[in-house]
Amino acid sequence: MLRTKTLIPFSFILLVTSPSWAADVVQPPPAPTWTIGIEGSPEFYAINNGSNTARSLADSYFKFSVSHTFDNNFIGGLSFQPTFKTGGKSQYYSEATVGYKFKLTDSFTLTPSLGLGYTWHDTGIIKGADSNAEIPYYALYLAGDWKLSKTWTWNVFNVRYRNAFEATWETPKVATGLSYNIDSFNTVYASVGYSWKKLDTTKSPYNDLSADKFNIAIGYKHSL
Repeated sequence: MLRTKTLIPFSFILLVTSPSWAADVVQPPPAPTWTIGIEGSPEFYAINNGSNTARSLADSYFKFSVSHTFDNNFIGGLSFQPTFKTGGKSQYYSEATVGYKFKLTDSFTLTPSLGLGYTWHDTGIIKGADSNAEIPYYALYLAGDWKLSKTWTWNVFNVRYRNAFEATWETPKVATGLSYNIDSFNTVYASVGYSWKKLDTTKSPYNDLSADKFNIAIGYKHSL
């Protein structure tokens, strides 16, 4: 009887001190793989453009996005962006992207990606009779992010080259900003950007690649 009593506490000690059991207890939850976000921004003309004056309001947009990070560091995303122009016109964008995240150091990440999209309504891409043409387009992106601390990340650069498949609509853009991680699931950020444009037109300034707009954006992301 004494032998049976001593075996019970000894077995309990083995269970408690088992490495595999301890690992199960302290194992952190898996990192979030889905992210939903919203971004808003006014855009201002960068130069005098016919009836438009430099630094006057060109439009305001909202961008809604969802993305998924896979185990192999590939990232897939979808976005929808309504843009409300001065004068009552509006333009809409939908886009799908795929990218890959390169962790070059413990702090710096480089993410190239490819986007395929569609824009419609008051596009103004093709001047003349079909100025509101609905246009499919492609976009190339390159983002560089530097994690400064547990909470702060410098979005050093985000470079875009975008063009339509059926027309000239070159719209490169560069942006930089800061992100603040509230916790593991919530992030707010702000950025400033500058874009250029070239269209199918003989009218200056967009008959050649020319400065177009600058913007100040704020956004929120939630991961799950």
